[in-house]
Amino acid sequence: DSGAVTISGHDIKTERELALSKMASLIESPGLYLDISGRENIKLFASLRNIKEERVKEIYEFTGLKEDLDRNVNGYSMGMKQRLALGIALLSKPKFLILDEPTNGLDPTGVIQLRNTLLELVKNEDISILFSSHQLGEVEKLADRLICINQGKIIETPMNILEKQKYLIKVADMDKAIEVLNNELKELSFEKLGKDTLVFDLVEEELISKILKVILDYGINIVDITKEKQDIEVVYKEIYRT
Repeated sequence: DSGAVTISGHDIKTERELALSKMASLIESPGLYLDISGRENIKLFASLRNIKEERVKEIYEFTGLKEDLDRNVNGYSMGMKQRLALGIALLSKPKFLILDEPTNGLDPTGVIQLRNTLLELVKNEDISILFSSHQLGEVEKLADRLICINQGKIIETPMNILEKQKYLIKVADMDKAIEVLNNELKELSFEKLGKDTLVFDLVEEELISKILKVILDYGINIVDITKEKQDIEVVYKEIYRT
């Protein structure tokens, strides 16, 4: 295999220390000191990384733990530990954050809070996040790119799969519609559903206007149009053949 990995423009091989300074990670079971408080955990990790006091105070606020910051971590819920660990990971203002199964063990409230936090980070902090998860619903809500892995190897990188829209067009004359589309839009692929419905998976939404125009120009009546977002579970089943 060949290629290069860069983080914020720094090569991971030739500028390893600089590249790693731009990233942080959070594993499934965060490495926290349970017999001291959340505040002391933050201070400890900040001192190891020479983080300024101003940034430390920002992380206190970021965790949302408030008075719980002064309680021992062994009394925290899983969600509280996750927020604390995420805050510690963000102490150095990384540009690239790696998360391993970030929602594991969280109750529904914790999952929602973490999801909103991650979306806010991407929106406001100019940070990229790579996360692994078997929770397809959370992947669909959070990710804009997918990498599918099987036995440690990348088997699919469906870059635009989450942007795809599925259109179901019900027509009065199926045979004529298929003939017309095959002649006029040869590069377009579609499937038949039942006796009267054509199914299109489109990344470029403007293509649907072109399809409808061709059908109508040839005098074919359109009975119904339905738009559906691509279902990530269907994509998963197709890729892994489950």
